[in-house]
Amino acid sequence: MTTLSPRLQEVVDALPLRPGMRVLEVGGAPGAAARAVAAHVGAAGHVLVLDRSAIGIRQIQQNCRAEIAAGTLSVLQAPVEDFALPDGVAPFDLAFACRVGALDGRHPQLYGAALANLRRAVKPGGALYVDTGSPLTAISLD
Repeated sequence: MTTLSPRLQEVVDALPLRPGMRVLEVGGAPGAAARAVAAHVGAAGHVLVLDRSAIGIRQIQQNCRAEIAAGTLSVLQAPVEDFALPDGVAPFDLAFACRVGALDGRHPQLYGAALANLRRAVKPGGALYVDTGSPLTAISLD
C-alpha cells in the first residue's frame, strides 16, 4: 500500500470510494494518491490520472508501473480546461483534484471550461471533489 502524506491521506479517506469504481484524478503527479485510490477500487475499478505536464505523466508512469501493468490505472496528458475523454473510454463515477489551479480558485478564468469538460467525463449524478483543506469540497456535475 502507498504511504501518503497526512494531507493526501485525509483527501483519499474523504472520497466516497467503493470497489469497482471508475475514478478520474485531475493533476495527479507524481501518482501517490492515484495508487491509493486504485488500491481502494480494486481490480474491478480503474483510475485515470489527467495531468497537463509531460514530466508529471512520466512521474506517474514510473511510480505506478504495477497499477498500469495490471490495468487498474492509466494516464492522459492534457490540461483539464482543454481535454476530452478518448473515444471508447467510459465516463467515470467521480473525479477529484488536489491543488489544481483551474478548480481551486487560483485561475478562475479556466474554471468554466474545466467544469464543462468534467461534466462530460463523469457519469450523471457524479461529483467532483476538490481539495480545499477541509479536506474536500464536493461540486455536483449535474
